Amino acid sequence: MKFINKGNIIAALAGGIAALALTTGGVALAYGSGHGGPHGKGAHWSPEKMEEHLTEMTQRLDLNAEQESNIRAIMEQAVARHQEIKELPRGKEKFVAMKDVRFATEDQIYANLTCAQREELRLLKREHKVERMEERFENRKSEDSK
Repeated sequence: MKFINKGNIIAALAGGIAALALTTGGVALAYGSGHGGPHGKGAHWSPEKMEEHLTEMTQRLDLNAEQESNIRAIMEQAVARHQEIKELPRGKEKFVAMKDVRFATEDQIYANLTCAQREELRLLKREHKVERMEERFENRKSEDSK
C-alpha cells in the first residue's frame, strides 16, 4: 500500500489550483479583457469588444476562415444570450446562467481549435489575466495615494 506523502499532496494542490484558475478564468477573449466588473463598469459583452478579441484570436491563433466564421457565430450567440441574462434580477439564477453561457461558449470555441491553437489560447488567457491583475493593482495603488 502506497502512502500519500507531503510532496504528492502539494503537487496535487498546485495542480488543482492551476486547473481551477484556468477553468474559472473562462474565455477572457470572448467576454472582454476584464475591464469591468460586477458593478456595471466596462462592457465585457459589447460587439466592439467581441470584434477586438476575435481579431486578436485570429492573428494570435492563426485561425483559418472557417474557424473565424464559426467562432464569430459562437461569440455573437453568447453576446445575445448575455443580453437576455442581463435582464434577470440579480441572484443565484443570474449567476448560474452567466456561468453556463461562459462554459458553453468556451467549450464551443475550443471544439473549433486544433490542439496547438487550444494551447495558444490558454497562454493568451493567462496573459490577459496577468494584465487584469496589473491593472487592478495600479488602480488600487492610485486610489490609495489619493
